Formats: sequence, structure tokens, C-alpha cells
Amino acid sequence: MKQVKRQIERRIERFFEFPRQPDEFEALFLDPVRRNAFFLAKLPALAFFGVDVRELTAERCQVRLPFTWRTQNPFQSVYFAAQAAAAELASGALVLRGISGHPAISMLVTGLEGQFSKKAKSDVFFTCEDGRALLEGIERALAGEEAVVVVRSTGRLTDGTEVSRFTLTWSLKKKGPKA
Repeated sequence: MKQVKRQIERRIERFFEFPRQPDEFEALFLDPVRRNAFFLAKLPALAFFGVDVRELTAERCQVRLPFTWRTQNPFQSVYFAAQAAAAELASGALVLRGISGHPAISMLVTGLEGQFSKKAKSDVFFTCEDGRALLEGIERALAGEEAVVVVRSTGRLTDGTEVSRFTLTWSLKKKGPKA
């Protein structure tokens, strides 16, 4: 009985284990069950909003923010904070994918600027295509420098209409030894 219990515990640990390789991270975020479990454990607001990762490669990430009562403001459009969360995820997933083989990198958003050009009254798709710049920043951080990387995440409706644009500043640093 103890052996069965330990096997179950190992499976659960593997289920929630942070991926060690970029392709494993892509698999985690593209699998709805594992992604939602990760969101519940680490980023519960994204689980509440129902954010869906549609595409994740080294260069690009696209996420869908659904238009539901959970993301709606009193004016029947998508709440700006839900848009900011989805915009951050579009770039943050690229950072997480990039550091998945390098756990000794810390990441932090140090700046966020949002511009809203149209009311979002349906699902919004946020895309960040700055994966290369983030990977270069990760390489600089691994070399011991503090890397500051500015990226853009753009929100569009299904017809391609831009509703918001976010500029995020990421700080990437190599973690030092723990005291």
C-alpha cells in the first residue's frame, strides 16, 4: 500500500514539476489540463479569467482572453486589468519557456504601459513576437549581466482590429547563491 501511495505522489510531483526544457514547457502550456493546473497553483487570476495559450514557440506567443462575465467590466467590455494579465502572459510565457532549462534566472516585470484604442466586446487575442529579444536577454543574464528587455504585446479581436497595446519591461538576472 505504501508503494502505491508513493507512486501516486511521484506522478503528482511530475505533473506539477517545472519543465526542464523549452519543448517540455511548450507541451505544458499547450495542454489545457496541465496549463490550468499550473495557473491554479501559480497564477490563479489567469485560471479565473479562463486565459488560453493558443501558440507558443521560441519567437512568438499568442493567448486568448475570453469575453465572459469573469473578464467583463460594468460597461460590457473587457476589463483593462484582465487585458493586462493576458498581455503579460503572452510575453511571460516566452520568458518562462526561455529559462526552463536555466532555473537560476529570476524574472520580474519592472514596467508596464498600456494603450487602449477600442472597446473590446469579444474575445481578445494577445500576441507577443519578441521571443528573440527575450532569449538574448536570458543569455546576457546567464553571463552575469542584468538584462532589461522591453517587449510589446498587442491585443486584437478575431477580425484583426487592435484594441490594446502593452509595452512590458522585463528585468532578467542570474540568481546568486543563497545565504
